[in-house]
Amino acid sequence: MNNLTLDQLRTFVAACEQGSFSAAARQMGRAQSAVSMQIQNLELDLGLDLFDRSGKFPRPTPAGTALLPLARQAIGQLQRFQQAADSFGRGEEPQLRIVFEELVMPDRLNDVLVAFAERFPDTRIESSTTSDENAVRRVAEGAADFAFVAARERYPDQLDFDSLGRQRVLPLAGPEHPLSHGGPISLQEAAAHRQIVTASPSGGRRWLLSPQTWRCDSLLQALDLASKGVGWTSAPFELARPFLKAGKLVELQLTSALSAWTLEVDLLWSGHTPQGLAARWFAREARRLYGNYYSPPIELADGI
Repeated sequence: MNNLTLDQLRTFVAACEQGSFSAAARQMGRAQSAVSMQIQNLELDLGLDLFDRSGKFPRPTPAGTALLPLARQAIGQLQRFQQAADSFGRGEEPQLRIVFEELVMPDRLNDVLVAFAERFPDTRIESSTTSDENAVRRVAEGAADFAFVAARERYPDQLDFDSLGRQRVLPLAGPEHPLSHGGPISLQEAAAHRQIVTASPSGGRRWLLSPQTWRCDSLLQALDLASKGVGWTSAPFELARPFLKAGKLVELQLTSALSAWTLEVDLLWSGHTPQGLAARWFAREARRLYGNYYSPPIELADGI
């Protein structure tokens, strides 16, 4: 069997859908003889009769009927192949790999990713959470393209970074917890109750108030434990949102040191790797994520 062509498949589909070779020819802007010849060549290549020509109009044979959806699928795949090749030829990356430290996962991140999917439909996104040390290492080693991390004094020389702003971290407890009475809570009062701590190794004793602590390496586990009344914890709104919406957690109203419950956030990338259109767009939108409110992406020239 010779290699099939996109034109053969399109002609076959048009003949099936239009009900005759002449109607398919009109739709495709061709002579009927050209359509008939294309179908005959396809049948010879496949070694199959695709149409029953015994009646007034050719009708798909059982084999032709079975092959029709596969032909449509193949046409769609070839069109997507060409679309992706055109996108990559314009300078869009085939994929972007993004890592986050859990505590700095921004609100409205998914709004950005929805807009990204519409703007760059052929670029895959791989997103994951990890410790800040591992996030820095993955970008430095070329295993990730971007990392959102809590700001630190120094990064490896090969990395560039932008200061994005501050990520608020909420103190949280279950609705039946003694701290969830709705009034102001002093730091001394919070310290009198078990605290579930998820600080990364580099973060050390970040926000540690209570001598009674449970430690775990997953914020989602900490949130679930807090919702069950085991203790109180702290997390960014993005991760706490479903617990707050379901009434499983409430935000505690601490009376002082509110600024200590925010993190400076940096966006890291490799200074040795040129950024394509998709990466430049994502970096520009990331700079707007840590404001008071994230608005839909603005249209700027691709070079900006």
